[in-house]
Amino acid sequence: MICFSKLRQLQAKQFCELNDYPLFNKKNDHYEMQLMFHDDLIELYDRQLNTAISIDFIKGPLAHRRQFGGGRGQAIAKAVGLKSGATPTVLDTTAGLAGDAFVLAALGCHVTLIERSPVIFALIENAIERASLSESFQPILQRGFHLINCDANDYIISALTSKSTHVDGNDNRNIIPVMTPDVIYIDPMYPERKKSALVKKDMQILQRLHGQDDNTAELLENALLFAKKRVVVKRPVNAETISQRIPSTFIKSKKTRYDIYTLEKMTSLS
Repeated sequence: MICFSKLRQLQAKQFCELNDYPLFNKKNDHYEMQLMFHDDLIELYDRQLNTAISIDFIKGPLAHRRQFGGGRGQAIAKAVGLKSGATPTVLDTTAGLAGDAFVLAALGCHVTLIERSPVIFALIENAIERASLSESFQPILQRGFHLINCDANDYIISALTSKSTHVDGNDNRNIIPVMTPDVIYIDPMYPERKKSALVKKDMQILQRLHGQDDNTAELLENALLFAKKRVVVKRPVNAETISQRIPSTFIKSKKTRYDIYTLEKMTSLS
């Protein structure tokens, strides 16, 4: 953890104390990955790849996808039920770099994002903080775009037993009402490809941070107990399903398949 900013010294110190990370004021050769706090931007530097990643909801690839991605006609929108005229609430249990969650939020969904890595959580939180200064992001915030740092299985099990509120572990003031979502979205870490050069650098960094997901079958079962309408699992187009359970149907795009486990018909909102 590296803090270049006097403005973020307290935030950086609290983050390190909470997550048991060392704090430096310059890059350190002993750590492969280094979370860097600047005055406005938080980014993650990877020494092995010699690159840094951050998240931006206002410009860059996500903004381009919002404008030209195909709206409710794109595969992910159809998969969660937006095509039918409904605008479901979505629980994204594997937020990652928040690209899919942002697309669904931009299309009108109330989205709750769960991210178990405190490092990736910090990147998303910072992206929301910066985007909140933009007028174009206000409708997303007003509809609901909530971020939680915890394990998705723990969150769902807690929600099933309490049905009340969730207190974000990074900030005890951030008490989020637990609502049963219409749709639960699961995007497991894709298997590593043989040719690592084919994997984008940001995804390589995610894979190294998260490791190989080994609890996705359990997550699917818990999600089916919690979701109202459906559970959607994102997979490579030719990959196996994540468990023995057979999807109700699926939607394919060129490289991706969305396995849909239907619990109840998605109806248009009146």
